[in-house]
Order: sequence, then structure tokens, then C-alpha cells
Amino acid sequence: MKTYFAITVDALFYLIAGFFLAFIPINYYLPRPASYVLSATVAIIFTLFTVKLSLEKRKTKVCGVKNEKNFRRVMTALNLSDEKTLIAMFDKAFKAEGFLTEKKRGCIFIQNKNATAFFRFGFDAVSKTDVVKCFNATPKGTKAEIFAEKFSDEVKDFAARFGGKVILTDGKKAYSLLETHGLLPENPEIISYEAPTRTVDFTRLLDKKRAKNFLVFGLLFTILSYIAPIKGYYLTFGAVFIIFALILKLFGKTAA
Repeated sequence: MKTYFAITVDALFYLIAGFFLAFIPINYYLPRPASYVLSATVAIIFTLFTVKLSLEKRKTKVCGVKNEKNFRRVMTALNLSDEKTLIAMFDKAFKAEGFLTEKKRGCIFIQNKNATAFFRFGFDAVSKTDVVKCFNATPKGTKAEIFAEKFSDEVKDFAARFGGKVILTDGKKAYSLLETHGLLPENPEIISYEAPTRTVDFTRLLDKKRAKNFLVFGLLFTILSYIAPIKGYYLTFGAVFIIFALILKLFGKTAA
């Protein structure tokens, strides 16, 4: 119900904005009755197009937020998991991929890839020392593949010095691997993230909720053009406000 109400309000917004934005230039070339009809027609077509675009953006956003939220929950679960649990989980995933594996103390040797997988999930960042330890723990002639939620640019540059003998696999790839084989941790909601408090937020200037304010200003300037001596001034600013209102409505950011 809330979604349908929001769509209806948006449609009304686009209809009003589209009508007045079309009416400003059309009124100069067509008589009053015809300009009303043509402006209304343009507004309806514009509304249908923008509502369809808004629905697609809303669907994409909801899907993206849902996936991002689940990803963060899974990463939290992996970061809190002990080494034994991680090895058992990823061993199943590697076998599901068709690899021959051998579980060892603190790692998994993957025969088909000639690599040893290490798991450094946790809330402490992976360091260059961790990379060296994993590399030294691999049999000679094999590669070390390190799994973690993320790696700093410094660690990535350092790992690149090993000439391909150290592979860094981040949380996105690990999540994809586990998801593909239905091995994501169950009930991963363990701790929640809180957004940091912002002292100064200039993005509020582009908040799409402000679109209605600019639309009101635009309509007011447009209406005042009928009684003001300098019509062009009010019509110009009215059009600018309406256009900016549409830009905010279509592409503005939603404040947290």
C-alpha cells in the first residue's frame, strides 16, 4: 500500500511539472484552449515514461539494498567464525566446484589448482605479515590463496610482488562461491552496522525530497508571470525551478 501511494504521488508530481513545463513554450505559439490540450498530452506521455523509469529504478534499488545487506550479514558471520568452521565450509564449496581437496591444519590444499587456501576473515585487516606467513606455509612450487573480506591497496601491491604465487580472494568472490553452492551461513544476522553521524552533509542539497519545494517555487513563478510586468523573468525562473525539481525527483539522492 505504501509503495502504491508513493507511485501515485510521484505520478501527480510528474504530471503537474510536465504540464507547466510544456505549457510555458507552447503558450507562445498556440491559442489558449489548444495549448492546454497539447500541454496536457505532453504531460501525460511524460508521466507514463517517468513513472516506468521510476519503477525500474525502485526495483533495482530494492534488489541492490537487499543483496548488499545480505552480503554484509554473511561477511559478519564469516568474520566471527572460527578456523575449523571456515575450513569445513569452504572445503565443501571447493569440492562442489569439482576440485580435489585435502584439509590440513589451518588451510586447505587444492590439488587441481596446485594452491593452498588460507582464511583470514576477521575484523582486523589483513597485513603484509599475514601474506608472508601464508606464502611460507605453502609447499614449494605451489600458490597461496588468501580469503578475506577485503584487502588494502598496500597489501594488494605487496602480494603482487610474489609473481602470481599469492592470490587474494576478497569477500565478493567468496560470497559468490558459497552462494552458488548453497553454503552461505544460516541466520547470519549477528551484529548490526550503524551509519556514522555526519556533522556536515552537503548531499542534502541534492535530496530528492526537496523536489516538491522547487516544484512549488516553479509553479509560483509561472503563475506570477501572468500578473507581473516582466513575464520573461518569471517564466525563465519558473522553468528553471521546475526542471531542477524534475532532476532531483529522477536522479536525486535519498537522505539517510
